[in-house]
Formats: sequence, C-alpha cells, structure tokens
Amino acid sequence: MGFGPSRGSFAILNSDSDNMESKLKKWRTRRDFLKLLQSREYKAETSRYLNHHSQFTDSLIKRFGLEHELEGHQGCVNCLEWTPNGQHLASGSDDTNVILWDPFRHKKLEVIPTHHIGNIFSVKFIGTSCNEIATASGDCRVMIQSIQTALAKGLPILECNCHINRVKRLATSPSEPTLFWSAAEDGLVIQYDLREPHECSPSQTKVLIDLCYNFGEVKCIAINPTKPHYMAVGANDCFVRLYDRRMLKPYVSRQKRGPLHLLSDRLDSKPSPGDSNCCQYYSPGHLAVENSQSNSFKLAVTNVSFDATGSEMLANVGGEHIYLFDVNKSRYIEEIRAPAASRRPPSGSKRRAGVCSKCWTAEKNGCVNTSKTKWLSDDNCVCFYLDRAFECLQRKWLGDLYNAARDFLHVIRTWPSTVLAYVGLIESLLALNWAKEAQQWLDYFETLPIVCDNPTINSFRFKLEKLLEQPAVEKEPNDAEENERFRRRVDEIEQKKRLESLDFETRFVGHCNITTDIKEANFLGADGNYICAGSDDGIIFVWERKRCGIVTAVVGDVSIVNCIQPHPSACLIASSGIDTGVKLWSPLPEPDDEYFVNPRGVSNIPAVVEANQHRMAMDPLESMLINMGYRLSDMPVPNEVPSCQTS
Repeated sequence: MGFGPSRGSFAILNSDSDNMESKLKKWRTRRDFLKLLQSREYKAETSRYLNHHSQFTDSLIKRFGLEHELEGHQGCVNCLEWTPNGQHLASGSDDTNVILWDPFRHKKLEVIPTHHIGNIFSVKFIGTSCNEIATASGDCRVMIQSIQTALAKGLPILECNCHINRVKRLATSPSEPTLFWSAAEDGLVIQYDLREPHECSPSQTKVLIDLCYNFGEVKCIAINPTKPHYMAVGANDCFVRLYDRRMLKPYVSRQKRGPLHLLSDRLDSKPSPGDSNCCQYYSPGHLAVENSQSNSFKLAVTNVSFDATGSEMLANVGGEHIYLFDVNKSRYIEEIRAPAASRRPPSGSKRRAGVCSKCWTAEKNGCVNTSKTKWLSDDNCVCFYLDRAFECLQRKWLGDLYNAARDFLHVIRTWPSTVLAYVGLIESLLALNWAKEAQQWLDYFETLPIVCDNPTINSFRFKLEKLLEQPAVEKEPNDAEENERFRRRVDEIEQKKRLESLDFETRFVGHCNITTDIKEANFLGADGNYICAGSDDGIIFVWERKRCGIVTAVVGDVSIVNCIQPHPSACLIASSGIDTGVKLWSPLPEPDDEYFVNPRGVSNIPAVVEANQHRMAMDPLESMLINMGYRLSDMPVPNEVPSCQTS
C-alpha cells in the first residue's frame, strides 16, 4: 500500500493551483486590492506583488492632500532624505541645521547643528546604521557627523574643503556603504572612502570626474541602484553623463583654490583620465543638436534619478521639461536626421493606416492630460500618433517640434504608406530650421511610389529654398559677448560626444523649472509607474509614467517647490521649497460627498500648464519679475512671503 497523495490528488491540486493563478491574474489586471490582500493566505508571491504595485495607484494619488506640515527650520529647506526603512526623515536648510523627524508622529526628534556657514544643499545617511549624516553646503565644504556627537557639539568625523565652489549634491550606494561622492559647481566629482583617512591637500584629493576643461558645473549626481558602477552626472547644460566607474581611476586634481570663474584655472584643467568609452551622453535630440558646440546659460540638469530597477533614468532639465531615458536601449538622435533606404515602403503596400475615432479624444502622451477619458490608444493606432504630432506642431511649446518629428517618424516606420506622416515630418524639420535633414527627407519623399504629384512638395521646396538662402545673422559682438562666447565654447571631442547622445523615451510636460537649480523629479513607488516634481509656481505635479499624462496637481508652496522625496514603502511624499516647513502628502479619506473638492487641488490644470510653458519661453528677466509678483488664481496668497535665497 503506497503512502502520499494519489495521482488523482495531484491532478486536483494542479487544477486548484491553475484556478488560483487565473484568479490572481484577473485581480491584478483589475487591481482588486481587497482580493489580493485575502489571497496572501494562498500564495506568498501575492504579498510581493502588493508591495511592488500597490504603494501608489491612480485612486490614491488623485486623493493626495496635505497630511501635515513639519515646522522647525528658520530658512528654506533645500534637501530631504528618508532612512532606508522609512522610519525617519532628515531635512537640511539655509539655517545650516539638519532636523531629524518622525514623520508618522509628526514629531521633531533632533535638531542637528553643523559647522557649515552656508546653505545646506544635500544631506545623506551614511552606513547601514544611519547614525551618521553627510552634508554638503554652499560654503564649498562636505562634512560627516555622528548624530550623537553633533548634538554634543563635537567635531565632525570628516570635514572636506577640497571643492572651490558650492557643493550641490551627495550620492551614496547601498551596496558600498563606505563610499560616497560629492558633486560641486567647480566641475568636480570627488570620491570618499571612509576606510581611509581624508586629507584636504593637492596630493590626497581623489577626483573621479572633472568637467572643468569644458567649463562644466556639476549640479546633480546619482548612483544606479542595481548596477552601482554606473554614475549619472548632470551639469550646467542639457546633457546627462552616465559614467562606468569601473573605467575611472581617482586621480589628484591640479586645480588651484581661488575664484572659479578665472579662465586661468580652467585652461590648466584636463579631461579625467581613463577609458574614453567610460561615458555615454544622454540628451533630448533637439537640445543636443542646438547645444553641441557651446553651453547655454538657460539650461541645466537640476536633478537626475533612477527607478528601482536601474533601467530608467529621469532628468529634470532646467529651462525645459522632464525627460525619461532607457539606459538599456540605444535610441540615437541621428535616426531622425536622415532617411534610410530600408524604410522605403513597397509598391502597393497592404499595410495601410487605419483610423480609430476613439483615439482622437484620448489622452496624449507628452501633452496635457486632464481628460476623464480612458487612455485607449496603443501602438496599433496610427491616428493617435498623427493627432498628437500635429497638435505639438501647431502648439509649438518648448520641445514640441522635435516631439512631433519623432511621432511622425514612428508612423513612417510602422505604417510606411502614410503620406501624412512624411508631410508632417518634413514640416517639423523645416520649423526646426534643420534644412539639411528636411532636404534629405523631401528628396526621399519624392521617390516613393505612394507619392503622385503631391501639391505640398512644391510648397516645401519653396520653404526650403527660403531657409537655405537665409544668411547667418551675425552682429558685431561687444567685449562681454565675446568673452561669454569664448568661455562657453567646448572642444571637438566634447562636441562629438554631445552629437552621439542617446535620445529620450518619453517626456513629462507641465511644470516650470527656471528659477532654482536644485529642483527634483523622482519616480514614485517600487514599480516607478508615476513621476513627481515640483514647480516654480509652487505646484506639485504627478504624471503617469507610461501615458505621460498629469494625474493630479496640488499647491505645495507659496512660491517654489524644489524637493520631492517619496517614502520608500508607504504612500507618502515629503516636499519642501522656499517655505521654511516640510510638508507631508498622503491620500485623503474617501469623501462621502461626491462634490468634495480638495482644498489644495488645482482645479484648472490646463491653464496652469499653459502659463508655465509661457513662463519658460520668456526672457529670463521678465520671468524673474513675474516670479516675484505673479500668483495664479488657484493659489492662496499669503500675507508675507519669507525672504530666502532660491539656490
């Protein structure tokens, strides 16, 4: 007589298992979290799924409201940092103090004094125990302090004054707790190893990256969470530089202390030693082309961050939008600049572009999403891409022309017989003043069998001739302009790297980022399905990552929201800005009244977004004046706005 279950029993068990898998799949698709919570009794995987996918959802984000405002600082709060377990929150301020908070009890735990004499721009917990904090400041110094020693007014564990300009960001790696990095406006990224004594001397400073040779000022830095050998660096231009640290060797800097703006300091600088292939540039294609030869004073990457998987990278470009890059995918900007013979559609191609009427009212990726209509389009719907592209072509916000060209190119690749896509692409290139590329595509368009004396060809030829005949407008520069041109000129190697930049996957439109250079943008949740960022108008925006539409917008500050830090595991966000407080945002209770209005919610999101786009396109002086006295009608006007340095 045998023991154990019979063959028939195994069949029943397998059948039950298949049924449960089917149910779990259905519940996941519908996001039935009540059923998923119950199913944790049957399958451990469900618990992991819940932790990964249920931290932030549409319904929770749309109910976001102010939970509490933590008060204790006497100046602008420039940086926020959660402990890895999310139990505590640290904030750094212009008052040179770091405050440790218990966010769930809304309690100030400790006020940690520092030896800084300038605004604190970055704070990080060091090590696995989180008993030590690192700070970076506008006084050009980096410090590490034991919390207990600092409270007793003891000396710092480390005090570094190797930088010669403001230190804007610090970065740590969970897999390498003894290492951390500082990024400063002197163009240097310095590596610190707590296992070694640190000495601030020319023979000891371990410089990992030096952008001085091309007049770079490092604004932000981030370490890939799953591949910590990758380091992303943002500077005072539109490029994110992704370095492989395995190909870099820390070296001794020859930079002299003194005013950073002196040309003599920079002319002596040389590129960082190491493999020339150690760095890959990322940039929106239109910005890479426009800024390949010089730096624009209007652009700077104010924040760079990775999602939990390390496969996607988010860049908040000052003076522009927020862009998402896929670090595992090579999308070269050259793809849009010249047609390839392989794209020629066959004569009598059967793949025609079908029109799907429901997509003409659907939400639009990269445009404003405030419609209650469900996002219905997909990669099989040509009319969605055409509608979105022509809307951008007509609207002409920053980056719209290039975004339209990308959509038209996608249609050409997917539905090569769509004549309208070729027409739109050529029109976009002409509007971008890319005469060479427009001519190549126009010549290619005329050879296609689908073109039969299209009347737009003659019109395009006329516009192209006008564009080619336009002389290069040059005025006699004065001394200041000539100095500025020389100061911002980059070398040929740098130009080549910039033109070889990898392009973005998606962009997020709506916020305004022109006033400060510490404005953040972050992924929400372990799955990174949402993007959040602050704005110069004091509003916090949340976008859905895949559809790029705005899910919600709330008033977060009387003036500017700089810092946005999501909790590691709870549906909770901490924000700060020009105000002296730290605000905690969480879902409000589900209202009983269907007409309930969130007191912090922005009612007319399209109007706010349009106003922000106009502000970014303004002259910097005009924008500054508006920022000093302009308030949106949806925003409360306080009796007194605190005086504060923005960055």
